[in-house]
Order: sequence, then C-alpha cells, then structure tokens
Amino acid sequence: MLDHLDTLKEILIKEFYQLYDQYNDDGIYACSLVFDEFLRLDDLAISTERSIFNDQEDRAQYLSESDRWNAAKWRYRTTYSSNSGMTQFRALLDTYFKNQHSFGNPLLEHGKTDQANTLDVLLKLFKQARDALEQDYGLDLSQILFFIHMPPQPQMELQSATYLNPDSALRQQFLSSKQSKNHATAPRQFKLSQSDKDLLIDLAQLVRLEAYDYLNVAHQAYLLTLEPHFVDANLYIQKLIQHIAAMATEIDGSCAMTQAEIQERISQFER
Repeated sequence: MLDHLDTLKEILIKEFYQLYDQYNDDGIYACSLVFDEFLRLDDLAISTERSIFNDQEDRAQYLSESDRWNAAKWRYRTTYSSNSGMTQFRALLDTYFKNQHSFGNPLLEHGKTDQANTLDVLLKLFKQARDALEQDYGLDLSQILFFIHMPPQPQMELQSATYLNPDSALRQQFLSSKQSKNHATAPRQFKLSQSDKDLLIDLAQLVRLEAYDYLNVAHQAYLLTLEPHFVDANLYIQKLIQHIAAMATEIDGSCAMTQAEIQERISQFER
C-alpha cells in the first residue's frame, strides 16, 4: 500500500506543478483537491488573483469576489482524459480504499473511525506533496492556501485548511469567509418539484424492502432513470439514482451502498 501512496503523491506533485508553471504569473492564491457530491475525486483546481472580477473587466468572464474560496467555480483545473494524471490518481485512490476497506470508499461509510482514518490519509498525502514542492522543487508556496473541497462535508475544508497551512497569512481569511458563509446558508433546503418528490418516494420504497438486495435495488434504480420525467429532475437526485444504479457494475459488490447509506442520502433532500 505504501507504493500506492508514493505514486499518488508523485501524481499530485506533477499535476500541481503543471498548473503552477502555467498560471503562476497570474497570482495563484489557492489550490484545492476537489471531490464531488458522492465523495469521489474530481480534480485538482487552482484560482488566481487575475481571475477575480474588478470594475474594469467583463463580469461574465471572471470569478466573483464572493466565490474567491468556492473551489466548485474555479476555472483552472487539471485536464481530464483517459490517460491523464488525475484519472490515474482516481483509479489508484479507489484501489487503495477498496483494499483497505472491503465495502469500497470508506468516505461513504457511516463508521466515524473509517472516515477519520481515510481523511487522515488524504490530508497527510496532500501535505507531503505540498512540502515536497517547496523542499525538492524550490517553489515558494507561502502565498497559496491549500485545502480539500468536499461538498457533503463542508467541515473538511476548515479542517484541511488548518492542517495544510499552519503558517499561512491567508488561513484566517479563508476560515472567516467559510464560517460566515456556512452560517448564512445553514437553513437552506433543496427546492424540489413534485416530480422530484415522486422520484424520491419511489426510491425510498425500493430501499425499505426488508430483504435488502443491492443488485435488485440497483436494477430498480436503473428503471427509474428510464422514466420520462427523470431528465427533468433535480440534478443531485439524478446523480444519486445513477450512482445507485451503478452498484451492479462491480460483480464483487465493492461499490454497493448499504440500505442505511441510501436512506441517509434521501433524507438530505428533506432537511
């Protein structure tokens, strides 16, 4: 497993260096390892001071100041292709977690110990890559804030920023911005159409079956994707159902979600 982690670190170093080499003159101020809403690795993203909107520029072409720390809206990211470094990183990370945890990605588990151990691995890996970029490549990263972006776990941004940037002058600015924004948006709920609610009801009924069989649930979820109104549903509901339908693609059940996990995902739309 150590070979996996060393390879992952080298990929992170290479991918960041390519972005740094291309955009350093634009004033890079932040770098984030970005995960999607299903806690699967998306990409490595950076943002620059030059990309922030000011009064002399076309607002539509630049990043709003209010999105300075919103990694989901940053425009500079690692390229995605079948042979890219981040594609390899994603595959190796999945393999590592599957070998360490028999039920697949432990970030999707409810066991707090597994989650803590997994996040610890990610944090240490990112920290080692950052330190190597400074010590072995001679880069000055003192003006760049590093963090991990996980939409379902906003506290991870705060935790990772604190761990990865102990001496950064930007850290307090980042933490203050995130804490105030999280507080302001805490009561926000998903706006669901009747069609969205019907899909969630159908999905919940599938999962409530006493004899939970993930293959049967995956097949029934796939049938939901064929419903005419599926394409008009909330994007996050679509992705959840597609994710459940994909459980049948691994014959060893390594990507299967438990009954409790699916129910928890459904309940997030009701909060």
